[in-house]
Amino acid sequence: MDQPILQTQTGVSPAVDEVTVTSLTLRTADGVSLGATVYAPNNPATMTLLMLPGIGVPQRAFRHLASWLAIRGARCLTVDYRGMGASVSPEGVVTATLSTWAREDAVAAFEYAETTWPEPVALIGHSFGGQAVGLAKTLHRSRAAVFICSQFGSARHWDGLARWSLATYWHVWLPALCRLFEVLPAWSGPAGPLPRGVASEWARWGRQHDWYASCERDAVRLLSAFAAPTLAYGVSDDPIAPPRAVSTFLDRFFAVDPERRKLEPEQFGVKAIGHVGLLRPAVGTAGVWQEILEFLNDNVGTESIR
Repeated sequence: MDQPILQTQTGVSPAVDEVTVTSLTLRTADGVSLGATVYAPNNPATMTLLMLPGIGVPQRAFRHLASWLAIRGARCLTVDYRGMGASVSPEGVVTATLSTWAREDAVAAFEYAETTWPEPVALIGHSFGGQAVGLAKTLHRSRAAVFICSQFGSARHWDGLARWSLATYWHVWLPALCRLFEVLPAWSGPAGPLPRGVASEWARWGRQHDWYASCERDAVRLLSAFAAPTLAYGVSDDPIAPPRAVSTFLDRFFAVDPERRKLEPEQFGVKAIGHVGLLRPAVGTAGVWQEILEFLNDNVGTESIR
């Protein structure tokens, strides 16, 4: 690590079902403070899971899944990227980009997990949280990975009106908003509010034929080299990560052949799952979280997880 990562305990509260929830402040190598949360089993943990959120998704979106896994023996670490949620600060907003989220914030959280606890570390990435492995080599030290609705966001992976609407968002709407606001307001799009640097880079990726693989140094090489056992989910009714966009992302992996799952709302007796539905108990406890648990147990756990 370029600089030590500092831990400041801001609150500890015993949760039900044998889980202790602890709020932390992490410090990145470039000196930005990040709000993070640990969901820890009261018995010795079998693994540590770093949970990285998607763009505009707060770390608290993982709270149900993290608690469910912690009850079953896995320590879970969640984090808000700089400029978001519990990590809002003047320096965080100014320096926030998708690149710094991956190369600084995700790396800081991963290195904290590695150096703080003895168990192997695995990654659960939602949307951009999975894409981060193509930006930060440190994440390749993950023992295994689970990607939830991680995708390439180029408009060509959408059809009909949705393709036209997304192309307009990348080429017109988002750049215009970036000229007006330092922090884009919540009404500005599906992920607002967003720091300007994040939105600007997001739009730049969206205007490329092949998402960040077209413009980010080493992205193609890093995706090709990621070798950890990987389980990946796509959802048929996800407007943010339609199955074709998810498949395009997964097709860039060559050192590992991700296990792919395409889920339908009908499988779970619900009308919709969407982009974050797999993080919610209504769908997750109907079998998806158990599958994730078994995959992690097979590839990461130091002991059998009950």
